[in-house]
Amino acid sequence: MKTNRKDERLNDRHSINLPLILESENSRIVGRSKNLSVGGASISLVDSVNSEKLEDHGLITIRTKTGNIKAQYEITYRKENVIGIRFQKVTAVEIDALNHIFTTTPKDEEYQQAANDNKIKPKVSPLAKIKRQLWIVLRMTGFLTVNLCWPFIKRAVDPKVIFAVYGTRGDQRAYFPDWFRKVCPPIVVAAYIKGASSRGVMVSSVYSEEELASDSTLVRKYIADLQKAFPNANRFALVGRLPGFSMKAGIDIAPPLVDGAYGTRFAMYESAMQIASKLNNDSERNSIAILGGAGRIGASLIEDLSHSFQSVIAIDPRYTEEKTSIINGSKVLYTKRGERLRDTKLVLVLTARGNDIIPMISHMNPGTVLADDTHPCIKRPTRALLNNQEVDIWKTVVTCDRYNMYPRMPNFHNNNIPGCLLEALVLNTKGDQALSSPQTFFDEAKKCGYKTLLIRHPNDS
Repeated sequence: MKTNRKDERLNDRHSINLPLILESENSRIVGRSKNLSVGGASISLVDSVNSEKLEDHGLITIRTKTGNIKAQYEITYRKENVIGIRFQKVTAVEIDALNHIFTTTPKDEEYQQAANDNKIKPKVSPLAKIKRQLWIVLRMTGFLTVNLCWPFIKRAVDPKVIFAVYGTRGDQRAYFPDWFRKVCPPIVVAAYIKGASSRGVMVSSVYSEEELASDSTLVRKYIADLQKAFPNANRFALVGRLPGFSMKAGIDIAPPLVDGAYGTRFAMYESAMQIASKLNNDSERNSIAILGGAGRIGASLIEDLSHSFQSVIAIDPRYTEEKTSIINGSKVLYTKRGERLRDTKLVLVLTARGNDIIPMISHMNPGTVLADDTHPCIKRPTRALLNNQEVDIWKTVVTCDRYNMYPRMPNFHNNNIPGCLLEALVLNTKGDQALSSPQTFFDEAKKCGYKTLLIRHPNDS
């Protein structure tokens, strides 16, 4: 059954998140549905895959609990990491299968609506609202002042560690208004870092996450601008997905560039041990899940956790089939099925964005303890959903008595360090030999006075 544009408009759209595979003559891409109808779908591509690699026609395989649904597709639009498709030659059997999942699959929009429901809406006092708005105003004022005066104070600061970040357009608006974005320099200073033996600055590109994800030219310009602006810096710490963006752009992550993987592994491994200590039942401490296990850091963290947990459940939509391996004597399950979360009460979140976990929330057991290390972090409405599910939510940070950042990062305290920055600080003090093995780095980080801390998410977002 081939649908035309009129038919497609008449088909109801359902905000259902399901893993899927798009195959054309010369490419195979994994994604997730943003919404589905009998006529077509809007699809989110995984890990900033360039949609231009996918040809206009091909085969889609939608994975559901009751089996796979296959159909021919035609691409109708491409936009950053999202594409729209129209189904072609859909049979009556496939239409029935689609209609079945529309009536039986929990929808993302229902989760989001629940977050806005008064029953689980986070309570924020008037005083807290005033404090949050005041903090935003002060942060923006300080940010504008520093950047206007930066040419005069750069020599005095002489930063050796540069923490390179990016933000969504929403994040950027928390620092500066849209008009300033049009006139500010390509590299803007956002904070001063004072460590035990490292001075540095946090800087941001004027390009948003959305722009960097879709245009490798902007990524190459950002990295080049960084090195030009700070020729005397020893380390450039790349935050979040920036290492992935850089590698996609053909940039070799080699000194002085630091991808932060060891620092994040240190933070998350230590967090795993701490959240395990919060469970009273010894048998429940033996199993842990990672959301984002197929990612750059998640895949390495699996091996770290296998030394301390009898069972590790790695959940990621990029796994095309469920399989089990034995690593360091522990059972490791690789799966895309959120239902596997019911087999554990310990969860680490390493997804690209905190809100990527929304489809998984309904599968979490009441009493689950969750540690989050994402950028952007889990937002307040999603945290309300987790609270309603009786999940104990923590944010993973690294801390040190001799470290401070002024002003603090959103959702962090002044002496909190994200794991991706930790690696650059340790290497600046100890040198590249600290990377000889994960355990060596863990030991050197502790010698420098750094330790992992679980905090409650501040209400910045």
